[in-house]
Amino acid sequence: MSTADRTPSGTAAHRDRSLRLAVVTSLISKVGTIVLRLVSIPIAVHLLGMEMFGVYTAITMAVGMIDMLHIGIGPALTKALAKAVARGDRETERTVFGTSILLSLGLTAVAAITALLLLFNVPIPELFGEKFAPMQETMFRVALLGLVIIQIEMMCIPFEMGRDGYQETRFTNAWGAAGIVFGALLLLGGIWFFPTIEFLLIAVNGSIALAKLGNTIHLLTQRPYLFPRFSLFRKSLVPTLARDGIRFSITYILAAAVEYNLMAFLIGRHVGPEAVGVWNVMITVHFSLTGLVGMITKPYWPALMDAFERRDHPWIVRSSNRLRLGGLSFSLFAASGLIALGPWGMPLWAATEFHTAVPEAFLMDRLALIAFAAYFVVHIWRHINQTLALGVGWVSPVAAVVVTEAVVLISAASFVLHHEGGIGTIYLTMGGSIVLLSGWLFPLFFRKGRTTATRLDGHKEGECIPPENLPAERIHFTRSAGTPPATELQSGGIPR
Repeated sequence: MSTADRTPSGTAAHRDRSLRLAVVTSLISKVGTIVLRLVSIPIAVHLLGMEMFGVYTAITMAVGMIDMLHIGIGPALTKALAKAVARGDRETERTVFGTSILLSLGLTAVAAITALLLLFNVPIPELFGEKFAPMQETMFRVALLGLVIIQIEMMCIPFEMGRDGYQETRFTNAWGAAGIVFGALLLLGGIWFFPTIEFLLIAVNGSIALAKLGNTIHLLTQRPYLFPRFSLFRKSLVPTLARDGIRFSITYILAAAVEYNLMAFLIGRHVGPEAVGVWNVMITVHFSLTGLVGMITKPYWPALMDAFERRDHPWIVRSSNRLRLGGLSFSLFAASGLIALGPWGMPLWAATEFHTAVPEAFLMDRLALIAFAAYFVVHIWRHINQTLALGVGWVSPVAAVVVTEAVVLISAASFVLHHEGGIGTIYLTMGGSIVLLSGWLFPLFFRKGRTTATRLDGHKEGECIPPENLPAERIHFTRSAGTPPATELQSGGIPR
């Protein structure tokens, strides 16, 4: 056994090692993802055309919105497992995991049935807009295939979140990298022979689902005691998991669903498939860049919860400052590069149709790229501070802000599109909604959550206290739903 493997669990050294391994494996996975996206988009636009590429985008975005029907058991599971591991409570590990997975599988089935009823009873033109009517037969077939793929992903996501609870994100990243390699080989080897939306969906999205399935099987092979069975189901855990799940669904899914999926849906109805294609190209750029930040924040969140449980305040302060500084510096550097090189590089990468086959209002010129860059910077700032606020337990206030921000954005974006606003105006609207609400509230939540915990512990803010040595009332607080006391919410946060 190596020295690294003997690092005691729960120590700062163990958290730092887990983060390093997660970042290294995530870097491999993210680089592969970026390469696949960089390769797939110009190929797809060249072989399918901008219109059919927009159809592919509309279907994948719509199918992705099914996540909103699926309660966020995964993040709730990460939180519960992180706490159980910190306490060394094996029985809670088994029952929480079994209950979460069975509950998630049931809700996945409900989401699938709901989506199928909608697809079979509402015509495609009514769902996506009249401009999609000529492609409705193709869209129907692709939608059915997309539903199958998204169901596999939804079933596997809670297992990935379980990995995060054990601070084993590196395994998820490794499987993700394998899926990306397989998808790239499948795409490059077959798209020339099968230039269809169906094959593109299988190569790009199906390979990801297959990798998630492999990761799920690997986890259960490593920890057979976690295999979900009805004997591990605990009805008493359902209310807590459901409550945390709903809040985590809001914090993790709602903002993304609105800013990516719903916005693509609104653009398709108001403008048409070509504009949706442009939107997807910019989402690809956005995902590629934010993924580099996410490879740090994803494993950092369970590590932060572990440090918060053990009252390791020096590690929290040190790591959060590094995360903020690094994330903001990267976002400013990436934004500057997009503004300087985007007008020349984007058409060269995404094919000339990216500029020639789109409405003038959705032309990504330098002004539009400046608006996109501004949105990207504030988005990264929000993402980092949301991770910090959730890590110290301020779940309900974060959820409330996300809901409010989504309502503001939907209303403002609908107004802009109704008055034939362009893509630059939309990005400024999205960035403005973040500045107005979450951009300053999330840092406030993190500061208040950290200082409140220090005050309640009654210890110096440099002392690391194991959970088993905390006072009884503090143990009750750390094992609760994860929100600060009611008095703290009423004085400085948003009431539940």
